[in-house]
Amino acid sequence: MESRKSKIALLTAFLLFSTTIPATAENPPRRILSGWLPDYSLSRNLPTVEGNLDLLRDVSPFWYGLTGGMNVKDKYALGRYTTPKEQVIARLKSNNIILLPTITDDNGRLVLANLLANESSRNTIVQNLKALVLKQNYDGIDLDFETFYTKDGRSTWPALKPNWIAFIKQLSAELRSQNKLLSVTTPPDFAKETKRAGNSVYSWSEIGPYIDRLRIMAYDFSTTSPGPIGPLAWTEDAVKYAVTQMPASKVFLGIPGYGRDWVTKVDGVCPTAFASSVVVGAKAAVVMREALNLATNNKAVPTYNSTHAESTFTYTKTYMDPTNSAIACTATRKVWFPDERSYAARTNLVGKYRLGGIAVWTFGMENAAAMSAVREIAKSIAPDQVIGTISTDLAEISYGSTFNLAATFKLPDKTPVAALNVRFEIKNSNDSNWRSLAAGITDATGAISVPVIIGQKSLIRLVSEGSWERIEGITAEKSISVVPKVILPLPTSIKVGATYPISGQIMPNAQGIKLSVLQDGKSIGSFTTDTNGSFNFAITPTTPGIHTYQIAIEAGVKNSAGSSELFTVLVR
Repeated sequence: MESRKSKIALLTAFLLFSTTIPATAENPPRRILSGWLPDYSLSRNLPTVEGNLDLLRDVSPFWYGLTGGMNVKDKYALGRYTTPKEQVIARLKSNNIILLPTITDDNGRLVLANLLANESSRNTIVQNLKALVLKQNYDGIDLDFETFYTKDGRSTWPALKPNWIAFIKQLSAELRSQNKLLSVTTPPDFAKETKRAGNSVYSWSEIGPYIDRLRIMAYDFSTTSPGPIGPLAWTEDAVKYAVTQMPASKVFLGIPGYGRDWVTKVDGVCPTAFASSVVVGAKAAVVMREALNLATNNKAVPTYNSTHAESTFTYTKTYMDPTNSAIACTATRKVWFPDERSYAARTNLVGKYRLGGIAVWTFGMENAAAMSAVREIAKSIAPDQVIGTISTDLAEISYGSTFNLAATFKLPDKTPVAALNVRFEIKNSNDSNWRSLAAGITDATGAISVPVIIGQKSLIRLVSEGSWERIEGITAEKSISVVPKVILPLPTSIKVGATYPISGQIMPNAQGIKLSVLQDGKSIGSFTTDTNGSFNFAITPTTPGIHTYQIAIEAGVKNSAGSSELFTVLVR
């Protein structure tokens, strides 16, 4: 780990690489990138997503909102964009991107709070959100309910908290029943000892067991006067608190891709067209990728503030009346904005606290160097690859037999991985997914041997447990065929010319297995097992003496070809 820490420390000075640099096979980056995809400027935002697929955890289309109380509004549809939403979804899914669309609270003050207080309306909201996920086959949903702290007021929080928690529990249960994810986006909260103003209404500790992502909006710190968008110490305090409230792997740090341009002083009389906008305290948004151009065009030189991990500069701008040059004003403006160093400083917190990753607001705001910084850090904290190799040559077993499934797990440099938790997984013709049947731990040489029994022809593999330090190691799949066991209750002695009905059975009890009965090496009939694996035939020996009987089994989907033992019958 010390080497990784050293790598991270060196990332304060990084080279400007293209955002599409692929990871090497030896050192693929840790997947730590997520963020929001607004309904506007997709031509700018999508390339960031598609150019960093090897970093990507998930994407949240910022397309939906609760309005009119409980209804889900499709903001993308209302935007009347030329590209249908379904085409964008298909494009994202074609890259195997996890989609967690964001739902905002677009209601007025206390509307949602009051709806959550009522069991019936709360259930309606849950079912409407679930329906959206299932209709579009999204991988889950992201909640961004900001009205609680922007409009409702802190005095309402004690009454809201239990209803919010109940809502999250219910929504989580509905989504998990469909194997869907639940993400919650909130403003920061803090430990009491920091004496920072937090947002305890979101109850991180109470909702932690029921959510899969917590995204912390570590931005909009300075809203009434010039200052940093999300100072680093303030940001880290929120992270420190979050990882005490839930597993760190669920925590995603929200990172701003924008800054603010503040008016701090105005000299002269501004023309009518600017009289309301060019006043002390007015502010405008500045996208990161455009901030340097703004500075250059106004002959300003940005200064990086290492304490806040953001850049700032001051410039002046004159606003003139186009019809009367005598009417003019000059504004002094102060800009704070994040740059690639800001992204690096915040992304470093992922490794420091072992977070799930970062969430950028939004994709497409960043400059090229910012994603390069994220990539280099993601590579420096990349988990070790674990290579699992099955060493069992066995390809066929008899039903009911135990065999040892052996494998070794090593790092790419052949170093064995000891004390590694490994599970045995199986998938047969009845399975749509892999099932876990047994488990064990590797020894000092990275080896493991798991005794297993399988009932029918199956694919098998061994999978090592993933952790922060190591990704899952998955062996190649191996096909093991099973020779059925035949139960054949033949009599030891029978009379010449008599007919004897025989009822046999194949183990495991499988329908549709084809077999034939051999008498003295010659077939006397072919049969197929029923639902219980049973088959029936009759023998009528015509000559006395010792006769042999055997069941020949034809290879099928669930079994290998085989035969029973040879049975002898005395015919007298």
